[in-house]
Amino acid sequence: MRSGFFLSSLAALSLLTACSSSVELRYYQLPQPAVVSVQPNATAPVLYVEPVMVAAYLNSNSLILQTSTVELHKTSQHQWADPLDQQLQRLLVNGLQQALPAYRVTGQQPAGDVVRLLVQVEQFHGQQQGIALVSGRFHLLQGDKVHSQSFQLQLPQPDEGYPALVDTLGEGWQQAILQFAAAVGTFSPVAK
Repeated sequence: MRSGFFLSSLAALSLLTACSSSVELRYYQLPQPAVVSVQPNATAPVLYVEPVMVAAYLNSNSLILQTSTVELHKTSQHQWADPLDQQLQRLLVNGLQQALPAYRVTGQQPAGDVVRLLVQVEQFHGQQQGIALVSGRFHLLQGDKVHSQSFQLQLPQPDEGYPALVDTLGEGWQQAILQFAAAVGTFSPVAK
């Protein structure tokens, strides 16, 4: 009788442990703004957008939350649906094509003398206080001409939670894209 009670207790404990250890993963992607088809002139100057580089700690599927001035927490249940660098790259190419209709913006390396944009993302995470951080450096290059500049955005989250964080990070990235577009316009102005 005792062994039956022990076995049923062990089975109940195993069932409770299995239930409590099941973790529901949630996947996120950055907001995708509506894309308006832009057909630049075939003779338009080319802007080559090199693959976006992200800091090593961002190079995972986990969303990152800063819990103190020195501590970063990689979430285990809240994950990027696609690698972050790939999402940032797609949004960057599309956003620049919208913002710079006089250019042919491409993520495929073309031949010849073109304007190149290299973006390095150093921060792309939330703070526990409800702030989204988007920062890094970008470089414009053409021949021996180089322009480097940092970007740093701190945006308050309108609501709590990871969906609001992802939306706010997406908004920050769109603002950064507009900064890059303005820099391209002054670095290599297109004659009208």
